[in-house]
Amino acid sequence: MAQAHKPHLWTDQYQPSAMFGSVLALSGVDGVELAYHGPAGCYTIAGHIRTDQAPMGTYSAMRPSGITEDNLVMGTSMDKLRQLLKFIKMECEHTGRTPSLLAIVNADATAITGDDITGMARQFEKETGVPSIALDTPGFKGWDVHGYDLAHKSLLAKFAKTDVPKKPNTVNLIAPYLMASQNWLFDLEGIKELLAELGVTVNCVLARNITTKELENFGSAQYNLLLTSEDLPMFQKESERLGVPSFGAELPLPYGLVNTEEWLYAVAKQFGKVEEARKVLEEASKRVRNVLRFNYSYTWQANLMMQKRPALIGRAQFVASLARSLYYDMDMFPELVALQAGTQEAVQRAKKLLEPLTRDGLSLEIMVNPAYVEFARAVKRAKIDFVIGSRIEKTLIEGMRIPHHVMSSSYYFNTFRYLPVPYVGYDGVLYLLQELGLVMEDMFHEKESWQGKAFKHI
Repeated sequence: MAQAHKPHLWTDQYQPSAMFGSVLALSGVDGVELAYHGPAGCYTIAGHIRTDQAPMGTYSAMRPSGITEDNLVMGTSMDKLRQLLKFIKMECEHTGRTPSLLAIVNADATAITGDDITGMARQFEKETGVPSIALDTPGFKGWDVHGYDLAHKSLLAKFAKTDVPKKPNTVNLIAPYLMASQNWLFDLEGIKELLAELGVTVNCVLARNITTKELENFGSAQYNLLLTSEDLPMFQKESERLGVPSFGAELPLPYGLVNTEEWLYAVAKQFGKVEEARKVLEEASKRVRNVLRFNYSYTWQANLMMQKRPALIGRAQFVASLARSLYYDMDMFPELVALQAGTQEAVQRAKKLLEPLTRDGLSLEIMVNPAYVEFARAVKRAKIDFVIGSRIEKTLIEGMRIPHHVMSSSYYFNTFRYLPVPYVGYDGVLYLLQELGLVMEDMFHEKESWQGKAFKHI
């Protein structure tokens, strides 16, 4: 007799919130002053988040209003925000340092009490002349996608001009953090290099190492090149107003050989530079061959990787792109892919990227936003050889005595990465191979520490 299905009693997903998204995006603006209106715990998280932008980039000022439970109960939380803005104003007058932007961001508690952060931003700008905005992006409003979307829209509405002349062969790069590679800082630099080799200039990056002057000239780009498959409706509406069309959401990210070719030729086609793309790939192919040719370590690894059965978990476009690379470039069988996505559009686009794998004979199970326990059970059921994911579920998977390698999620939250080497492009394949070599080693040399982590009841 079939056992009746029991309802799930858990939701053990960890996903970055709307607050996470707004803080990370705003931190990419050079000279921004962040006024964080919320309790100390939320401020600690936000303080860590903003440092994702710091390596090779901006390190933003951020100060908390420091509300307590008493302020919320007694209705004095707005007084704390007024004190914070007064302090920022006095400091600016004393030091002579004027922020390029004041951005007030709230937390769950101050959003629930309905504190007027928009009115306070308007008043601060009137008193100081400093451009000021307020973003209502508490964690309960959804995933980080909502925060990114509102931040992008607010920055454009505040600064972007409508009367700027168009520059030929230019793009705005949108939402690089939503590539969701742990290496996104350096992957972005690799993408810039690929575009430069095509003869395409980056007008601005929304939002990474961006100045308010670049924001003013946002409309001068020919296109927005989306580095995410997530839907950003507020940004898109603002961008349309500025006359900049977008493309790229349906493309695989340029991880691996097949994806790089499809991505680069699609970008080149937009600018009439297909021949340039062919030459870029030819030169890159020579560089990669020179490293791998007669390389016996690679010969060993390539044979070892063949027909291994990995599982992947992470943001939809990233893991879909990586699964394609493992299948077509490395001759692996990624038979389990867990898509994490904040919008339905991202799910559908990722599934479309994976369709060719099933047409070419791969038996593929796709999960959408699973609880980690559900994913772990699917890994066990599918007899997976190793998992590629994030630091978040690493202990769970290794506790099942299955190798796990971290390649996705945020920068600060995951890794110790200091060398600016990208995963993207043909050249990035060498770095991907290095990462895969590490997990191949783990498959054959089980760590003694795993013994104590063995979870017997997953």
